[in-house]
Amino acid sequence: MLEKFDLNLLRVFSAVYRHQSITLAADEMGMTQPGVSGLLKRLQQQVGCQLFIRSGRGIAPTRQAQELIRQVEPALIQINNALENLEEFSTETPHKFVVYTSEPVMLRLMTKIEADNQLGNVTIELHPTRSNEEQLMDDLNQRQADLAIEFSNHTSSSFFTEPLFDDEMCIIARKGHPRITGSISQDEFYREKHITLKLRREQAYLADYFTEVSLKERKVAAECTSLIWQMSMVSSSDCIASMTRSLANELADKLGLQIIPMPFSTFPIKYQLFVHNRDKKSPSNIWLREKLKSYLIEG
Repeated sequence: MLEKFDLNLLRVFSAVYRHQSITLAADEMGMTQPGVSGLLKRLQQQVGCQLFIRSGRGIAPTRQAQELIRQVEPALIQINNALENLEEFSTETPHKFVVYTSEPVMLRLMTKIEADNQLGNVTIELHPTRSNEEQLMDDLNQRQADLAIEFSNHTSSSFFTEPLFDDEMCIIARKGHPRITGSISQDEFYREKHITLKLRREQAYLADYFTEVSLKERKVAAECTSLIWQMSMVSSSDCIASMTRSLANELADKLGLQIIPMPFSTFPIKYQLFVHNRDKKSPSNIWLREKLKSYLIEG
């Protein structure tokens, strides 16, 4: 049967399975929807069973499709990696990478990427990381992004991590603050009003997530979803905020802010590359990982 089998049918099947959408699969493969539908119909005729059924506005895999993808996906990944390994990655060939990351890392990377005159025809596009861990893994699995830079720990066996750099927590207050100058005690920390930021994925405030002790309730003046907005609000008020030192170092002078050590013991913020296993030996992904390390690892 194999000598008469068109392996391209399995590539189409894999794309449709990952997206559970003929439209999205067609976009990924640079094909038309009728073209994908036709190849999928051919595959169903060859295997002798229905692989997808309509579900709401989309499609859902049948039990037979779930069994087929379980057996063929590892082989397709191996074939793709083997073919990709035949050629080394070249910056002369146009290529766009998509990287998911957090606000502090995005700010650090932007200046490095813009100043890099060795990118050739390669572009590195930065996107906010997903607030939902399952969605993050789905996006990486479906090649919506090439990798993510994360500080959360992940345990999925389908992904691997590489360490990048450590960050730490600090306190910011505006220069000229009427009560805070250069240092802050635990009592002062609780007496001041706070501009807080909640990590949506962890459902915890940034300060609580990285402190070794359980923080008591604070006087919250405002809650932000952006560290940049948090810094801006602190710069124009007598509130304080807990945030990452790397971002504070980048913008404190521009915004007229003090950077103050935390009055509590904290855990280091350990950033790491988060990558799908299929891309571990991919020349293009290896190039991207090494490039990001050169941007972010000092010395």
